Amino acid sequence: MEIKLLPVTVQEKETLSNMYQFYYYDFSRYTNQDLNDDGTFGVNIDFYWGGDPRWNPYFILSSGVIVGFLVVLFENLDTDPDPTHVIYDFMILKKYRRNGIGRTAAKQAFELFKAHWKVAQMESNTAAISFWRKVISEYSKNNYTERYREDSKKYIQEFSTK
Repeated sequence: MEIKLLPVTVQEKETLSNMYQFYYYDFSRYTNQDLNDDGTFGVNIDFYWGGDPRWNPYFILSSGVIVGFLVVLFENLDTDPDPTHVIYDFMILKKYRRNGIGRTAAKQAFELFKAHWKVAQMESNTAAISFWRKVISEYSKNNYTERYREDSKKYIQEFSTK
C-alpha cells in the first residue's frame, strides 16, 4: 500500500469540495451543523486558490486512489516570515480508517515542511485527540507540548520539525 500526498490543483477543486461534504457530515456530530436547504453543507473552498499562499490542500492517495485529504495552513504568514504550520483539516474516508493510512499521511505532511507545527482537536472529538497524540508522539519521539484552550474547548499539540 503506497500512501502519497498530492497537491490539489484549482482544476480539482470540485473533487475536494465534494469530499468536504463527507468531512462536514462526519463533524456534524460535534458541531451540530445541519444541511442547507439544498441538501449540502454549503462548503466554499474557493479561497484556497485565491492567491493566498497560506492555504495548501492535498489529496491523500492510497495505491493511486483518493482516500482523503488534508490542508496545511501557514498561520500568520502575512506577519511572520517563519509561520507556524497547522494541520487545518484532515480526513480519511471511513472505509480506509484504522489501517495506518492516516498516520502515514500525517507524518508525510510533517516531512513536507521544516517548521513549527500545531494540531488542534475539539474536546468532544476523543477519537481525533487519541489519533493525533499517538501520531505526534511517535513522529516527534515524544518531544511535543500539549495544552488545552478553555475558550475554544480544544486540545492543541505543538512541536517542531526544524
